[in-house]
Amino acid sequence: MRSVGPSAGGTVSVMASDPLPSEIGLARTCAERLLPHVDAQTAERLTGARWDAGRVEESGQFHRVLVLDDVAVLRMTRMAEAGAAPGTCWAPDDSPAFHLPRRMGLLQALVARDLPFSVPAPLSEVWHAETAEGVPLTAAVLQPYLPGQPHPVHEGDPAVLRGIVDALDAVDVTDGDVAAGLGPAWAFRGPWTDERIQALRALPAALPAEHAGALPQSWQETVEAIATTARTWFSEPAVAPRLVHGDLAGHNLRWVPVPGEGDAVVWRLAGILDWDLAHAGDPARNVADLAIWHGQDLIDEIARDTDEAGRARVWLGNAALEALDDARARQELTGRPLRWDKLLRKVLPRIERAMTAF
Repeated sequence: MRSVGPSAGGTVSVMASDPLPSEIGLARTCAERLLPHVDAQTAERLTGARWDAGRVEESGQFHRVLVLDDVAVLRMTRMAEAGAAPGTCWAPDDSPAFHLPRRMGLLQALVARDLPFSVPAPLSEVWHAETAEGVPLTAAVLQPYLPGQPHPVHEGDPAVLRGIVDALDAVDVTDGDVAAGLGPAWAFRGPWTDERIQALRALPAALPAEHAGALPQSWQETVEAIATTARTWFSEPAVAPRLVHGDLAGHNLRWVPVPGEGDAVVWRLAGILDWDLAHAGDPARNVADLAIWHGQDLIDEIARDTDEAGRARVWLGNAALEALDDARARQELTGRPLRWDKLLRKVLPRIERAMTAF
């Protein structure tokens, strides 16, 4: 495995490996199924590409990607969620292979909306293998390569970040082509159930002794307030639904550093990847997701008004609770204690700030 990360300013690394012969063959198969809009020059580059010189990145929950820099990306669906127990697999109608055509349709619709950044609309048909019952087992598609790297963490120009939220707000989520490509608001973790909330309320008992006092004394009330509010907002949005990306952080935003005045560097947004969790929902979720990477201290400057800033803090706290719930469930599944210190340091300030919004 080799680590691929930003060339400057970032802290994210992505584990990558050389492509297997089967993955190279799959890229060539998709290159034989290019869509009609692909121009002749691009088609020639794709059909003649040296896919063996690419790298397979493993970071996605739903997909693995074969990246050939400056040429294209092959998105390959996973048989099971990354990190899942051996032998597990997606339910047929919940698998990335089942949803890949819909997700590619959304990208095609977004390209037609002339957004101020690039979106990796498909270059090929979605290739898929099926079971004997006709259920999609695995799927793949070619998409454009978008240059860039993650923005340096814990900083950013609020006006530029607000521009991202405005661009998403401007997309009509009731438009037929857009609406057909969107998923549910809780596609990744699922809605909060009473059982999940109760399990998270009992988290203090699951923590190692050295972290027993790390959680707020009002932990049960905190969990109840944030989780039930988020559950209500999922079913009854606090404002008119807008386009929510679902994961505006890290490698999903491709930034290009350009020289500014003196020694300054200006970060220009080149494109946004990974629209798998896109849905119609509260635009404050976009603000919260940007704050995960750029810092929650920027929320007031990114948000449209104080009401949106308050909702963004609640959504950020909700994401923090989900991270803790994931860790709790993983510890329960494996029976092995986790390293809670780093996670708690990261998410507890977000939970504390969320409670100030009530």
